[in-house]
Amino acid sequence: MTEVQIAGLGMWSPTFSNWEAFSNGINTGVWQAGVELQPALIPAKERRRAPQSVKLAVEVMTQACKLAFLDPAETAAVFSSAMGDMQITDYLCQTLATAPRAVSPTRFHNSVHNATTGYWSITSQSHTATSAISAYTYTASMAFLEAAIQCLEDQTPVLLVTQEMAAPKLLHDTCPSNQPFSAAMLLTSAGHCPNPIASVGFSISKKTCNWPKLPADLRQQLEGNFGARLLPLLATIAANGFTRDKTPVNLEFPLTANSCLRLSVTA
Repeated sequence: MTEVQIAGLGMWSPTFSNWEAFSNGINTGVWQAGVELQPALIPAKERRRAPQSVKLAVEVMTQACKLAFLDPAETAAVFSSAMGDMQITDYLCQTLATAPRAVSPTRFHNSVHNATTGYWSITSQSHTATSAISAYTYTASMAFLEAAIQCLEDQTPVLLVTQEMAAPKLLHDTCPSNQPFSAAMLLTSAGHCPNPIASVGFSISKKTCNWPKLPADLRQQLEGNFGARLLPLLATIAANGFTRDKTPVNLEFPLTANSCLRLSVTA
């Protein structure tokens, strides 16, 4: 297996505000309530105009960089979302159908899939490569593969972001996401980080597989959130880091209809 290291992690949902809170929830069953989102990296003026999707991504990306003691300006980024900002999509469709001339230029500007990477590049003053990808239900696993390969090929730290927003009623059948979720993993090549949170070996297998089940405490909240489909990987890291168990844990995630991403995780 080819291997990358996870040097930093950032997470946010309505029940955990960062990696520490998530790890504590996994190991104790105690979760936060009423978590607020305040991404300090975005200037106050821009923060008022930025949609929640941008705030979410910038917040978790900043968390991951801080945990890894890496300058955000020195990391490449791969942002992923199956559906993008569904709240803006819903607004645009309804407004175009009823009052086309009333479309907000700001919301239209923020509707594009790579809006987040633009905000991130500006706020972090980064000139490194950024990309935004979508592969519908396979988005999370495709994003991990993309970020891991880029990390190893370019020998540079890469921020992987997986994210999905809560779906409006009219889009719920397409993406049954009930709560917003975002996570960032800062991937580095082996030996780049002196004290990584985890090491992850990965390979591709030509077979079908099912998505691993989410932790029981989080199923009702995040079961339908396509961006949260790598949560079993993060839960494994949290649990093994707590017990200091160095035994590799093997996980499989669908990559396409006929292939899967195989991960071997050591925390």
